[in-house]
Amino acid sequence: MEINHNPLEFLTAKVQETVADIQNLGNQIDAKFEESATVLTAWVQSAPSSIASAGAIATQEAFKIAHNIRFENLPTNLQSKFARAGMRDGIRNVQEAAKVFESIPAQIRAQGPEAIRNFCQDKDWSHIQAHVNGGGSEATNGIFEYFWVNRARGGADMTAAELAVAKQVLADAAFKAAVAEIVGAAMKGAIAAAVIELIFSILENSLLCVEGKITQSELVEQVATATAKAGIAGGVITGILLTLCMIFPPIAALLGAAAMPLAVAGIGFMGIRAWEIFCHGDRLFGITQQTQKFLGLTEEVQ
Repeated sequence: MEINHNPLEFLTAKVQETVADIQNLGNQIDAKFEESATVLTAWVQSAPSSIASAGAIATQEAFKIAHNIRFENLPTNLQSKFARAGMRDGIRNVQEAAKVFESIPAQIRAQGPEAIRNFCQDKDWSHIQAHVNGGGSEATNGIFEYFWVNRARGGADMTAAELAVAKQVLADAAFKAAVAEIVGAAMKGAIAAAVIELIFSILENSLLCVEGKITQSELVEQVATATAKAGIAGGVITGILLTLCMIFPPIAALLGAAAMPLAVAGIGFMGIRAWEIFCHGDRLFGITQQTQKFLGLTEEVQ
């Protein structure tokens, strides 16, 4: 068998092979780019509803948190409860009562008066240094703990271990409250975004279906996909914003103010999208012309 050692033929074959590989790579890149563009387009279309719902709900929840964590916004009966908590005689002044209230983790206070009542239902404000041993009723000498633990201790001071357990109970309750608040807000954001996107997507894809650009089955598939993506995005964005609020409750009002532009921007983009849908429908069905005729704003051609 004779082997061809012609360098020119060998070089030509290699060049052709390289060109073919480059073409294949280019086709793969084009396919990936088209797929990415499709995903990006779908996200951009659903982004306004997600941003608007997340911004609106995050703003509402953040301002609610900022309101709930402040002592002066408590109902009078709850203010009185903290003024008397752990007191043998008399009541605390407003400043000390507020400090006792603020010894409850902000994540629990953020949920409002009902959550605070539920939290206090099975707890006493316990003296760290017992009253009989000279401990005062100032806020720095107390902590909320389960009433049966406090009452079983009697007149003894709290040990370091007991204080650590009480603090851990507060930390666990704060974590559960934060998770509940974040999940609840995220669900609201997801539902609001999904509902808004459902309406817009039905209108857009119905017009495409009327034009014959997509089938009815494709209409259903695209509406379902867009609605799901918007719902997920709305829930995630709301959850992130509420997580920041629950980690830093004292600045919840600032975070709420920062979230307002999101809602405004989302609503603005939704307005543009609605106008585009109207224009599309007008081209297909002559909505403007029909409305003018109905209102008698057009003159008949003689």
